[in-house]
Amino acid sequence: MSLPTPVVHHLEQDVLARLRPAVFSYGSDGRFAGCSGEPEAYGIAAADRAASAELLVDLFVGMPDEAVCELPFIVLPNGRSAHVHRLADGAGFHIVLLDASDEHARQQVQQQIANEETLAGHEKSKAIGLLKRIRSDLETQRSELEEANALKSALISTLSHEFRTPLTSIFGYLHLLERIVGRDAGGMQALRAIQRNATYLFTLAENLLEYGRGETTSALLHPEEIDLLSMASDVEAMIRPLADDKRLDLVFDIRVREQDRPVYDEVRVRQILINLLSNAVRYTVAGRIGAALAFADDRLTIEVSDSGPGIPPEYRERIFEPFNRGGPGGRKGAGLGLSIVRRLVQQMNGEIELESAPGQGSRFRVVLPQQVPADGTAEAPREQAELWTRARTAIVVDDDPDIAHLLESLLLDLGFRVEVHGTAADGEAAALRSVPDVLLVDVHLPGASGNALVFRLRSQGYRGAIVTLSANASRESHDAALKAGASLFLTKPIELSRFIHTIQRALQQAG
Repeated sequence: MSLPTPVVHHLEQDVLARLRPAVFSYGSDGRFAGCSGEPEAYGIAAADRAASAELLVDLFVGMPDEAVCELPFIVLPNGRSAHVHRLADGAGFHIVLLDASDEHARQQVQQQIANEETLAGHEKSKAIGLLKRIRSDLETQRSELEEANALKSALISTLSHEFRTPLTSIFGYLHLLERIVGRDAGGMQALRAIQRNATYLFTLAENLLEYGRGETTSALLHPEEIDLLSMASDVEAMIRPLADDKRLDLVFDIRVREQDRPVYDEVRVRQILINLLSNAVRYTVAGRIGAALAFADDRLTIEVSDSGPGIPPEYRERIFEPFNRGGPGGRKGAGLGLSIVRRLVQQMNGEIELESAPGQGSRFRVVLPQQVPADGTAEAPREQAELWTRARTAIVVDDDPDIAHLLESLLLDLGFRVEVHGTAADGEAAALRSVPDVLLVDVHLPGASGNALVFRLRSQGYRGAIVTLSANASRESHDAALKAGASLFLTKPIELSRFIHTIQRALQQAG
């Protein structure tokens, strides 16, 4: 390669300045002959050059005698790095030291980067392993939570069945006993007392079940025309003994016109009113409790006021939380009432307001819009009357003998010929053998569920009216029954007017 002379000179000067060569020369006998260049750059003083020359020669012991021999990156006593070259020169030779500090530093940086990358890779692997373990733990926890939620749902369903089924018998047989007692005033008073307290027990059970359902499971509403005066009278009879025990004045004010036909889920409205009044009695030491119900412009307004201690502003939102017991000191009770009230009001698309101040009592105001009846429209009286003009048949499938007998008695009162069966298999065979006007099926049956029975009947072409009964009053239970093929869904406890209305609708559907 031919380069211009000025370039060659420049490169020689630049390279020599960068490499800072130190040359040790040796004769044909291998003795040190002299030193040139910059040995001081490598920490070799003039007095040490001969000794250093011998050490440098020893570096090449055992290596082949070639024209050029190189040892890269030799660390010298002063810590500086050098490339060491041995060059033949006739019978003698030279050992040349070339500065390798910069290159060595670059290689160290590269090695450090490589080490850090290796370490980062190792840390990354550890992090990935940790994330995998965390993910596995989270999946396990999610699975456990899902299992716990499923168990909770199963528990709520079981509790709902266990609470509502005996209450169905209590309410139903109270209705039958009313016919037996007749005009006996003492007997009727006793029955009314049993009915009121059973209703109160039912409300308490509904509070627990409503809380257990949580936000993800919606309660099934049964809007129908209700008698506000009668409902308020029942609630007053329940609450008055509690108020009398504390010597509290209990005042009811009902404002509803005779021609008004309010349509609401009576169980939920009653539940709201009982919870508000029970809460007022619990927290009021002396004075007065007022309950006002007014229906106007398709809106029901419920106001419950008390002369209790009042609620500080900082506690007004907290009292609607589950298991909160009112004020700073708390009171006796489960602390569910107001949280259930707010949830029920929200389910009915209503509003709840609170006015309160410490030492001035509290006033809760609930406004509920008129609801649409469960069947959408009311049937004409003539059409309903025509449903009973001929003999009807019904089959009841329920394994609870008390409930089965109650349903049989109610249907007999309506003029039905009734057949009762306790298992899904017997009910299926009977329904296919002689299609009844109405088939009533309980969801909980031994062997196969009521929904499975209904599904099998529909799959075999059964077109008769089917009413599914369940103690689970959730929207999910309602939808499951209808998806299985039920015509209508009826929840326990069975309220007489709703039972009759459901049977009427079933007959209309059956034609």
